[in-house]
Amino acid sequence: MLKKRLFSWSLLQIIVLTSAVRCWLALTLNLGNDEVYYFTYAVQPDWNHFDHPPLVGLFIRLFTLNLHWVNDLSMRLPAIVGAAVNTWLIARCGQKIRNKNTGLIAAILYNTSIYTSIISGLFIMPDSVQVVFWLAALYTMLLIIDADSVVNRNRNLLLLGCWIGLATMSKVHGVFLWIGFIGFVVSCRSSWLKNPILYVSAMVTATIISPILLWNSQNNFISWRFHSERVVLTDGINLMSFLSTTFGQIAYNNPVTVILSASALIALRRHEAFLSLPKLRLLLWCSLPIIATTTIVSLFRLTLPHWSGPGFVGLILLSASYVSYKTESVRPGLPGKLLYVSLGLMLLVVVSGVAVIHYYPGALTSKTEPEIGSGDATLDLFGWDELLPQFRKIRRNEISEGIMSKNAPLLVHKWFPGSHIYYYVAYPLHMNVFGLGTLNDLHKFAWLNKMNRGMRVGSDAYYISPSNNYSDPAEIYGKHFKSIEQAAKIPCYRNGKLARYWYVYRLKGWANDAKDQLEDNGRNMPSGPPEGRQRRGFPAQ
Repeated sequence: MLKKRLFSWSLLQIIVLTSAVRCWLALTLNLGNDEVYYFTYAVQPDWNHFDHPPLVGLFIRLFTLNLHWVNDLSMRLPAIVGAAVNTWLIARCGQKIRNKNTGLIAAILYNTSIYTSIISGLFIMPDSVQVVFWLAALYTMLLIIDADSVVNRNRNLLLLGCWIGLATMSKVHGVFLWIGFIGFVVSCRSSWLKNPILYVSAMVTATIISPILLWNSQNNFISWRFHSERVVLTDGINLMSFLSTTFGQIAYNNPVTVILSASALIALRRHEAFLSLPKLRLLLWCSLPIIATTTIVSLFRLTLPHWSGPGFVGLILLSASYVSYKTESVRPGLPGKLLYVSLGLMLLVVVSGVAVIHYYPGALTSKTEPEIGSGDATLDLFGWDELLPQFRKIRRNEISEGIMSKNAPLLVHKWFPGSHIYYYVAYPLHMNVFGLGTLNDLHKFAWLNKMNRGMRVGSDAYYISPSNNYSDPAEIYGKHFKSIEQAAKIPCYRNGKLARYWYVYRLKGWANDAKDQLEDNGRNMPSGPPEGRQRRGFPAQ
């Protein structure tokens, strides 16, 4: 009983401390490019979206109280709460595969991984929601292995189908969980293949994820085509992409954990029995396929290291089991010390990252106008909340002087930096945002157009271009408007030095017919925005 209380108390301390740090970071850092983009999923919920399934948007909507409490913290609460739940879940998984000490070590390693602690544990991403269901599925698989009766096994099999379905409705590579579990069943529990409940569970998953197929069938399978173009193997060997993805995976998931995982596998080959064979195979089947797929694809296409992130959760448990085994001996040695190194690395990343984002003088790059700050990724997380009051003042003055109409929308031609402009400027001001561009550039903004008022001949619009992601509206929209003029140049300073400008433009006299507002480029573009629906999705005033 005492050991149980100590385990629960220690785990609670880890959860409270890490959650407090994440809340502080959420209040300290502006939302990044991807985070503000997923806000559009909450504003316009759907069965599926251009890039990903819908759950991240629904969770944003839930934690922002149906968009009545929208700020950087509430936006990130699904990730923060999810990371707290995941810390508990991975501790329970660790306890299941070995003992309570393994569970506590797994909780520590989970919170020292950039992917699980920050990318999916702080930033609001599809991964933030998916990893919760991924870990729930992994824990359920462990329960299935240890089930003391057929009834309990079958009940958990059905539950597994639900968790995998929800993981896939967060991000489609949740299907790798079924690949892992079936691989385990074939290699270790082949008799389960005769159990009809296994197939019923798969049907549960298929039912849950059916909205993805339904939506794509209504939208010319645009998600399929978009993602297939990202991963199709036609460009030959790309060594730089492979190296970037490989080292990125190691960095994102903490080099210490990767070293410990490799050490654990070597120890197992030496017949050091710290993990049962069935549970080892389960962890590897739920880890290696997605990691290997991401790495192999990176040989031919540009990939992102966090795509394989959920696969490293199983390796965290493998590492925790190995460290626990070593620390239980009289001489714990290097594995025990590496746990402290892991903590130190994470602390270094957080402290140095926040310091650079907030206190580095000016921009990290030495670009000149009009591209000051270009290439400085830290500016994605800094200074955006300063833009609203300055733009509001400019807009009010121009409306009062009759220079611009109150109904003039903001135009965007790409989802980034369009999403920042939408979240930090247009949404608080209840301005319409209209996406004018190609589908591959606009992404969700092409669908968002449906809820905003379209452009009429002779109407005006605003366009904001940050210098760190500069685009000249005259080059993009010159044929659409009679004149384009700069209204203001708003500076953004960091630690006393200029970091970037926001260029505000007035686009006067829309000259196109409404039917030509979007470029199709041969794709299935959603229909143009109908009139009279521009306020849907805004909170009540």
